Amino acid sequence: MAAPAKSTPKDAQVMAAILKDMGVVEYEPRIINQMLEFSYRYVTDILDDAKIYSSHANKKTIDVDDVKLAVQCKMDHSFTAPPPRDLLMDISRHKNNQQLPLIKPYTGPRLPPDRYCLSAPNYKLKTAKKVSLNYAVGLS
Repeated sequence: MAAPAKSTPKDAQVMAAILKDMGVVEYEPRIINQMLEFSYRYVTDILDDAKIYSSHANKKTIDVDDVKLAVQCKMDHSFTAPPPRDLLMDISRHKNNQQLPLIKPYTGPRLPPDRYCLSAPNYKLKTAKKVSLNYAVGLS
C-alpha cells in the first residue's frame, strides 16, 4: 500500500505508520478505519469506566489511578490466559488412563443410538379407516 496522502487525518496516518513499522506492506484501506474504530471504542470504554470509578470515589476529575483501575478491569473481563501447562498435562494424564470401551462385534455400519441419528423415520403412517359393515353389505 502506498503511503497515505497528506489529506488523511493524523490518526489515520499514525495507524498507517504502525502497520508500516510492523512490516505490513499490503492491506486494504478499510483496515485503517477498522483500527481507528477499535481504538476509539476501547479508549472510550476505558474513560467511561474511569469516570464511573472517579465519581464513586467522590472525585471531580479522573486521575491516573482511575484509568489504571479501568484498564485492569477491562483486561480481567476481556482477556483470559490459558491454563498452565502442568494443569493441562495432569488432566490429560488422568483422562488418558481410562481405557476406551471395547467395540461390540456385529456386522453393518456402526451408528450411534437411534436418538442421535437422522436415519430413523420421522413420520407415522395413518391407517385407513375401516369401512362399516352395513355399508359394505349394501354394496354387494
